[in-house]
Amino acid sequence: MIKKFKFKKLLNEFRSLKYEKKYVESILEEWNPKFDLYHDQYCDQFEIDIKTLNDSNKKQVQQIFKNERAISKGIEKSERKKEFDSKNLFRQIARKFHPDKIDIDDPKKQEYEDVFKRASNAIDNAEWGDLFDVADEYDLDLKNYDEIIKCLKSDIKRIKKEVNAKKNTYAWLLYECEENENCKQNIMKRFLNHLFKI
Repeated sequence: MIKKFKFKKLLNEFRSLKYEKKYVESILEEWNPKFDLYHDQYCDQFEIDIKTLNDSNKKQVQQIFKNERAISKGIEKSERKKEFDSKNLFRQIARKFHPDKIDIDDPKKQEYEDVFKRASNAIDNAEWGDLFDVADEYDLDLKNYDEIIKCLKSDIKRIKKEVNAKKNTYAWLLYECEENENCKQNIMKRFLNHLFKI
């Protein structure tokens, strides 16, 4: 019983982190173009010849952005190990939710397809927290809580790294400045120093 409670606690932490990740990603989707716009305005205001700087530091700029993308992809993949034997759980999901088991005009058809797809994607990508989320939501029989807890901890650690990496981007830092112009200018100075050492 204690292990089941621990599982529930970790699953709630996982769900919260997944929500935070979606939130951060939605903010960045809006603020990446805003960062570019502010960057252009800042360079105009302070007469920084960004084209010349980009041309003279092309290799360095490309390397910085290449490294940042590699770090992000590395975090997403490095923690996803095929460490959970999902056969039993997937059989339960297939028995209960396989789309072929329900009539095409049944109102639950879409739900079955969605659940089956979520579970299949989770297994294919070794995203065990998503699989356990489905299992918990539909009250499936979970066994070997030690293994499940270990996998959940690994997923939580991975998502925390992903969220932290996204929150260390310049677009996120600019978003956090809100209306503070000094803060925004300091972020831009850091960015330009990072790229061009100016």
